[in-house]
Amino acid sequence: MSKSEIIKDLTKYIDWIDSLQTLSEQQANAPYQEGKWSPKEILMHMAEWDRFTVEERLPEMQEGNVLKNVPFEPFNKEAARLANEKTFEEIRNYAKEQRERILKQLQLVDETDWIKEFKIGNHSMSIKQYFADFVWHDSHHKEQIESVRKDEEIYLES
Repeated sequence: MSKSEIIKDLTKYIDWIDSLQTLSEQQANAPYQEGKWSPKEILMHMAEWDRFTVEERLPEMQEGNVLKNVPFEPFNKEAARLANEKTFEEIRNYAKEQRERILKQLQLVDETDWIKEFKIGNHSMSIKQYFADFVWHDSHHKEQIESVRKDEEIYLES
């Protein structure tokens, strides 16, 4: 994916967040599957990774740098805990703010720096690869939240 394609996909995420206003607070609090996260928890998880990326990762994504691995489980549990302290509307607004911060910073990254390699732990990657993975991560979690919306449509049609 090119820089412009990645930025376009990351921008579409903001429009998608806006579309989530059709979910009620009750739907936003219901797990998408038994034993899984709710849309609120998923969206906060995504927003917290956006925040972490813009504050901790992006400034260090320079050629030759070695970034620390982050313990995913505690990070994700904390995001889920935070989700339960806020309304779905607050989380949607927060998620949009965090994504806008990433987009603003990515616009400033020179095209030549887009492909320079750094490491996270032992894994080599570039800014381009990191954000291509971000697009995949968005898609994965969007499908989970969309399944709640589809389940509601099926319920209403019955």
